[in-house]
Formats: sequence, structure tokens, C-alpha cells
Amino acid sequence: MKNWLNKFLLIGLASMVLWSCEKDETQAVVKTGASPNLSASLTTLELNGSAPAATAESFTFTGADFGYDAGVTYTLQLAKAGTNFTATKDLDLGHSDSISLALDNATFNQIALVTLGLTAGDVGQVEARVRAVISPKVAPVYSNVVTISVKPFVVVINYPSLWVPGAYQGWAPTVAAKISSVTDNGTYEGFVNISGGDLNFKFTSNPDWDHTNYGWESSVVTGNSVTGTLSTAGSAGNLFVPSAGYYRLKANTNALTWDVVKTDWGLIGDGIPVTGWDSDHDLTYDDATKTWSITLDLLGGKAIKFRANDAWDLNFGDDGANTTLEYNGANISVPTDGNYTVTLNLSTPGAYSYKLVKN
Repeated sequence: MKNWLNKFLLIGLASMVLWSCEKDETQAVVKTGASPNLSASLTTLELNGSAPAATAESFTFTGADFGYDAGVTYTLQLAKAGTNFTATKDLDLGHSDSISLALDNATFNQIALVTLGLTAGDVGQVEARVRAVISPKVAPVYSNVVTISVKPFVVVINYPSLWVPGAYQGWAPTVAAKISSVTDNGTYEGFVNISGGDLNFKFTSNPDWDHTNYGWESSVVTGNSVTGTLSTAGSAGNLFVPSAGYYRLKANTNALTWDVVKTDWGLIGDGIPVTGWDSDHDLTYDDATKTWSITLDLLGGKAIKFRANDAWDLNFGDDGANTTLEYNGANISVPTDGNYTVTLNLSTPGAYSYKLVKN
């Protein structure tokens, strides 16, 4: 009887082992995921600042296959072309295996300029892909890469401003250049090209003659610079510059003062062969584009800066390495050896900028 019972127990144990093995064989095994497939509605895109909330781009993808039904997390990754996705803007797509994500003009523009480092007004290349993740212990899989040519728009902040109507532009405030108060403290600054035989102008608080107008009360001329006081009287005389040229204009509506200084801009730095930091290379002004520019050879790994009148009193550098200029800012690095067209744009108060384009 005892032997029979032992045999029964052994048979039962063997059956349980076999049943357990069979169950193990039916468990799901995670396999290397099949890649998602990504498509974009447009591959050439000019972002529209006049319609910030309108859809600019739509991304659509199909899901990855990891071998069984599981919660896969998807992320749309955007990167500047050529960076191999080392720095990305990641947008969560959730867990759906088929989804469409729309980006409006304002959102895509912000990503292009701030995160990816594209230049406003220039065409740049953005790469997009979808990343699929099932677990930290399983390698993610990636979709195909879609390349999009993107032209971001310039984000112009409407700072408090004074308009500068004058004989140089037909005394028309509605189309006059502006100087602006970036900190909204009553001090205004900007650059204006004042040309022709009549060099008179005024400041107006609106793009018309119906509000506060600022004219001449006194002035002291020193070479190509003028300092003086302002008057808001209707009979106030015209302000003026000593000679035709490109001027930095300043006004203080609290202290009622004004000053102008003529500027001619040049490029200097050890990024320029031979001359280095010893002398400037003059830029040429184009009144049609309101920019200064020069084409010349530059040395990679070296630096340049912009300065006015062959002196350091007025100079610009780039503290953020983002093509936005600051007074007395950091040296601007030249990426690689080559022939470049360098452009200086001081036409937008509060958003002085430059371009460094390799030819």
C-alpha cells in the first residue's frame, strides 16, 4: 500500500511539472519592435506670423510592433538637421498606435527659433521622428526620419515707441522709422538712415500728428553728434542731424532730452585673416534692406564683433550665441574656415541681429 501511494505521488508531481512547462511555453515573449511609420503634411514650410493659431504642420504615424498587445509610449522628436538628434524637442504622443499631431504657426516657430536654433527669416532644416518605448529594459525603436524645410518668422515685440517722421521720408509718420523703449521707462533708442539735402525730423508719440509731438528746444553740435533738449510745444522747431548718414537716435520723454550720433559700421576680430583685432573691415549699407553687410574670408574657431566708427564706444556681440546682438556682448564665434557674407541688422529696435552665412 505504501509503495502504491509513493508511486501515485510521483506521478502527480511529474504531471504538475509537465503542466507548468507547457504553461511557460505559451507566455508572451517581447521581440525587437517593428518601427513606427511617420509622415508630415508638408516638407516645405514658411511659418506665418500673421496667423499664429492656424495649423502649420500635421504629423501622422502608425504604431510599433513589439510582438504582443501592450502599452507603448510614443514621442515625436524634432531636431535641427545634421545634429543626429543629440538635442531634441520632445512632444508626447500618448499610447495610441495611430495618431495625428498638429502644430500651429506660433508653436512651431517657438520650437524652431528657441529650441532648435534656426534663424528667423532664413530657411533651415528640421528633422522629425517618432520614438516608441515599451519599457526601460527594452531598447526603444524609431520611425523613419522626415526632413522639413522651415522658414521661421521674426517675432516682433511692440515696444512703446516714438516715430521719426522727417524730410528724408516725406514727413509721413504712418510709414516712419521708430525708436523704442525696450524697458518702457521713457528712454527710447533706434537706428535710422537720414539722407537727402533736408536733414530735419521730429519725434511723434503715435504714427500721426494728432498726439504728442517732440521738437527742438536746444542743441549742442559736436562733430557728427548732437545733444539737446526737447519741446512739446506746437511751435517747436525741427530736430536735425549734422550730415546725411546712419544715426543712432535717443530720446528721453521724462527728462525731455535727445541725442544723435552718426555711425559707420565695421567688422573686427581674429576671425579675419591678417588684420585680426587691429583694424576694421567696413560694412556697406543697403537702404532697401535696412542692413549692413560684407563678404570676406573668415577663420573657423576664431571670433568677430561689430563696432561703429573704428572705435569701441559702440560695439555689438552675441551673449547668447543666438544671432541676437547686445551692446558690449560676447565675441561671435566663426564655425569653420570659409568665405562668408556677414549681415548686420539694426532696423528693429529691441531686436538687433546678424547673419553669418557661408558661401
